[in-house]
Amino acid sequence: MTGCIYRAVGLGVASLVLVAGCAAPSARLAGVSFKNIDLQSLTVLFDVELTNPNSAPLPLVDLDYELSSRGNSFFTGQAPLQGDVPAQSTRTISLPAQITYSQILTALADVKPGAVLPYKADLGLSIRVPVIGKLRLSIHKEGKLPVPAAPGIELLDIKWDKLTLNSAGGVFKIRVTNHNQFPIEMARMTYGLTLGKMEIANSSLASPVSLDPNGGAGIVEIPISFSPRKFGLAALGMLSGDSGYRLDGEISVKTPYGPMSLPFDRSGNIRLHR
Repeated sequence: MTGCIYRAVGLGVASLVLVAGCAAPSARLAGVSFKNIDLQSLTVLFDVELTNPNSAPLPLVDLDYELSSRGNSFFTGQAPLQGDVPAQSTRTISLPAQITYSQILTALADVKPGAVLPYKADLGLSIRVPVIGKLRLSIHKEGKLPVPAAPGIELLDIKWDKLTLNSAGGVFKIRVTNHNQFPIEMARMTYGLTLGKMEIANSSLASPVSLDPNGGAGIVEIPISFSPRKFGLAALGMLSGDSGYRLDGEISVKTPYGPMSLPFDRSGNIRLHR
């Protein structure tokens, strides 16, 4: 008979007695990363590295996981695994786990949007070992994950440089405020600006602006140009004085946890002037 002979005493890898010079398989967390981060959820990607030092392959069974913060569990799950770890080889298994922020906010009442949450991950990777059957290898990791908040958007000013029936041009100025406990860097903003019932701007802007955490703010000036004529003769009069507005869109930002897309939608009243 070739291969290893296993005899289990108690529970866990440390309690295995390996006969005939065999070595115990091992698992470690090679990395944790975040993907698909928005205001509803994020995906945590666990990269688990499993080493099989023996002369026979080890079939994979499943991976279970639990995330907690300050002793309070907020996310658990289990995922079946396929394939095996070849003999005398190492295999890395990537497990994506999607976490919705509603799960966190329900389980942890003191956590608010914009927070950076300390977490502990307890993972168990199970393999099938000859003779003893299913064997669970425990892995532990501590880290931090973001619970992002929408940026604050304020339309400060609209100033016309040119205002005729055929052509209107000027600049609108907005303040962007970071309500998160981590810094963000604006990379691109997609926006739509409506005055009254007239959509006068709908475009995107590459505008790198770095915003400090906890209320850091920056000013963005955006040029606009359109023809009032297409809205009718009454449009020219609506572009002077007070007007209701709606400003909506999405900001693409870089963060210490990866890229995020943060939508915004703001309405109010603004004084238009030259």
